[in-house]
Amino acid sequence: MKLFAMTDVGCKRSSNQDAFCQAHLPSDGEFMVLCDGMGGHRGGNVASAIAVRAFRGLLFSRFSGSEKIRPKDLKILLEWIITGVSRLIAQTAAESSEYSGMGSTVVLALRRGKKMCIAHVGDSRAYLYRNGSLRRLTRDHSLVQDLIDRGEISPEEGVNHPHRNVITRTLGYAEDSTPEIQICDVRQGDLFLLCSDGLTVTVPDNELEQLLQTIPPQDLAPQLIARAREGGGPDNVTVGILYEEESEENQR
Repeated sequence: MKLFAMTDVGCKRSSNQDAFCQAHLPSDGEFMVLCDGMGGHRGGNVASAIAVRAFRGLLFSRFSGSEKIRPKDLKILLEWIITGVSRLIAQTAAESSEYSGMGSTVVLALRRGKKMCIAHVGDSRAYLYRNGSLRRLTRDHSLVQDLIDRGEISPEEGVNHPHRNVITRTLGYAEDSTPEIQICDVRQGDLFLLCSDGLTVTVPDNELEQLLQTIPPQDLAPQLIARAREGGGPDNVTVGILYEEESEENQR
């Protein structure tokens, strides 16, 4: 599986509070983690940096072996890892008033064999692009998404809602840091897109699908970031791509 990722400060922010890590595991697998920090100029940077460093260490520690892990156990392990990282951020914040209230979103993709595990907390997203169609895999943990789910506002109204930045689950300071975790099959030609809200606030899903239909996987991260900047770049933006190449026979 091919991995591509890129982050950018955007057009309006003075610092980049997004962070990511990616790696091929020694066994059959890869992972990518994307975090969007929050909590002030310094706190957000620290929270996302703590998160990606901790995730990298824990994922290598737990998933470098070749043993098979049942889907049920895989979910339990990832929930344990995510809860531990959330506690680490909260502990760091409690030790210094400078970092009080800092937190981070996370969206994580872990491939083991022919299975992809997607986990998230917050409003950073994961999508699956398959056979020319884009499907969103994650549900935003946000006030606006809750209002949409209850039918109180439409998705179109949510785009410019005054409380669109209110997150209901985060790593670190929110009462609820419970991840949502799902496992899906990986097929040849599948492309998984991870992104922070700096992309989705400017590029709607229908446009994302059109862009994925025309841009090669290796060029997607920089070109999607360029599109976000063309849309005003109001926030940091990070894009990660995990691409399962088609066999040469299928490409003919």
